[in-house]
Amino acid sequence: MRKTAVSRWFCPAAALAGTVLAAFVSAAGELERLVDTRHGVVKPDGGDVSGRCLVGPCVPHGSVSPCPDSLYPYGRRTYPSPSSLHPGDPVSGFSQLHAHGTGGHPSYGLFLVTPTAGTSLEEKDIASPMTFVETRPSLFRATLDKDGIGVAIAPAHHSAMYRFDFPAGKRARIVVNARRKNGNPKGLESGGLKVREDGRGVSGGGRYGGNWNPAKYNAFFACETDVQAVSSGTSEDGAVAWLEFDAGKTRRVFLKIAVSFRDVATAEAHLKAEIPAWDFDGLQRKAEAMWEERLGRIDADGFADATARRVFYSNFYHTMLQPRDRTDDFAGWPDGAPVWDDHYTLWDTWRTLYPLFSLTEPDVYAGVVNSFAARQTRNGQCCASFIQGEEYRTGQGGDDVDNVISDAWARKVPGIDWQGAWRVLEANASRRTPEYLENGWVADDVKHDYCWRMRSGSGTIGFAYNDWCAAQVADGLGKTAEAARLRARSGNWTNVWNDACVDEQGGFAGFINGRQRDGTFKVRHVRTKGAPVGPTQARGGFNEDFYEGTCWDYSFTIYHDIPGMIRKMGGRERFLERLEYALDNNLIEFGNEPSFLTIWLFDFAGRVDRASYWAEKLRSRFGPWGVPGDDDSGAMGSLYVFLTAGFFPVAGQDLYALHAPGARKVSFHLANGKSFTVEAPALDAKRRRIVRILLDGHELKEPFIRQADVMAGGTLLFEMAE
Repeated sequence: MRKTAVSRWFCPAAALAGTVLAAFVSAAGELERLVDTRHGVVKPDGGDVSGRCLVGPCVPHGSVSPCPDSLYPYGRRTYPSPSSLHPGDPVSGFSQLHAHGTGGHPSYGLFLVTPTAGTSLEEKDIASPMTFVETRPSLFRATLDKDGIGVAIAPAHHSAMYRFDFPAGKRARIVVNARRKNGNPKGLESGGLKVREDGRGVSGGGRYGGNWNPAKYNAFFACETDVQAVSSGTSEDGAVAWLEFDAGKTRRVFLKIAVSFRDVATAEAHLKAEIPAWDFDGLQRKAEAMWEERLGRIDADGFADATARRVFYSNFYHTMLQPRDRTDDFAGWPDGAPVWDDHYTLWDTWRTLYPLFSLTEPDVYAGVVNSFAARQTRNGQCCASFIQGEEYRTGQGGDDVDNVISDAWARKVPGIDWQGAWRVLEANASRRTPEYLENGWVADDVKHDYCWRMRSGSGTIGFAYNDWCAAQVADGLGKTAEAARLRARSGNWTNVWNDACVDEQGGFAGFINGRQRDGTFKVRHVRTKGAPVGPTQARGGFNEDFYEGTCWDYSFTIYHDIPGMIRKMGGRERFLERLEYALDNNLIEFGNEPSFLTIWLFDFAGRVDRASYWAEKLRSRFGPWGVPGDDDSGAMGSLYVFLTAGFFPVAGQDLYALHAPGARKVSFHLANGKSFTVEAPALDAKRRRIVRILLDGHELKEPFIRQADVMAGGTLLFEMAE
């Protein structure tokens, strides 16, 4: 990157280099200050990192997430980032709604607020290079270099307060844009805004489109300033407004803004309830206290260095952004009906995020499952994606809602309406694709309206696990007939196991494979090295038989019948050879979620040492500022928490598989008042071999613990040696 771009993103005087910040905060013991929200966004030197995370402040699971937006389409990229920010590009302002860590088509980016010393209302004219000053969960500070304007943001649940410091001798103007969205300068399809008669605010909104979820939706805002504008106006289309202040008298302007998906009146009510006074520091301290309490639910220490501790808490922070609590903020819902929004998507999060919620935020978990039931009642369906208050049937792997509900059941998450949750499972079980219900597999050559992402291989094994998960809840609720029917159906994964599918280099036979309606397999010879027969064969059905994965990824994902999967692969020894071969040859993609559990299959074959070795390899792919792929609503962040903690969830069940931890001590402070602590006092760079594992002083014979073991409190001790 050019030096000019670097200087825009890193301010040496701010003393925010990772090791400096981490060391300072460790000494002070303030976890909230330990988190740097640039993690997963940009390196301190201005370089790009993976993650597509949000750099702005927010409160836990808050509805708004005010962040800087890169200029589009005039920047150096031709495609906007779903998280709105491209490091190094000029910033056109700060919008209030964003999606965290997602890929795909960009969403939100509504209600852009921009301080400027110019007179233009166009983003390309008012955009500016930006220098970070301070970035943490409760506070964002930066400088817009073009005009030398200081910006600070403090968050609340539906609202935020901005502090703008204008330089002397220049115009002081704020532009509010309701027209644009992330990646589209004309996202507003109907509606507009208006300036208050007293010149102290703007409100508006309307009907929007163009999000990753293609459904249209309503969004509205209301904002006000602490001082009166001396002049104001709007664009010809009534979608952009400006407020100008007396620069000779007013150098600092506060603006508070709230967003509602219901109407302007609700946005105004949010503003009055959440930010009643012009106390920026008080609002920031309130958000800071909220984060300090949430982050304190895990006490992790004994890392290799201060940077490693910062990385841990930055990843843990990312697990508490989405989904978002938008109860009572959408029109047409009964008062008090839980609405947890922005599931991008459960396909990404069910494997790690929700099992973590069972330990760190069980109230959030219960709220989400109860919102599933409310959505089933109101909408007649509960899809794996629910964004901007609208259902979106994505079906990348099946009905992932079922896995989340089963996980909550197995882990005994309190406060859930189980009869309501069962109605969701029952409805989903009856609406699998017709050929799956009739023949036992998703047919490769049948078109249907379930979802364009549905594939024969990934869809069949996804539905099979959904059926198994639903059967567990049915059993617990005394619905024995339904449980038996679903459990029998969960064996359908064997219908897409093709013994004739062979890897030519490794010599391994038998993989999940696409199957057609007449029962024939799409036989593939999968090459892992050398010249491939063709791209489809070389990639093992990537995005043909499987959604965002290959036969290597998905053949290791039979979570409800791991012994049966091992037998299909030739028994324990051959299975271990295959798993080692796959990892050695980079055939398992950890930048995406389907393979999250693959490493811990070693435990099921009695090789916790290999699980530990590969878990540490995976943990090392989380760099000091980035993650191995899109964070996907905290999926990667929760993966990192478990990688560090020494135990990993088998999601949908109450089981955890063990591996050597990444820190000498990690304590989970549970909602029941107990604490569960993982200790490895001898752990260091050389001592990474497990001698034995003890749970409350009793040596474990197998490398597994249960949810009940964790919830009972106590200590899991790893004795380590060279």
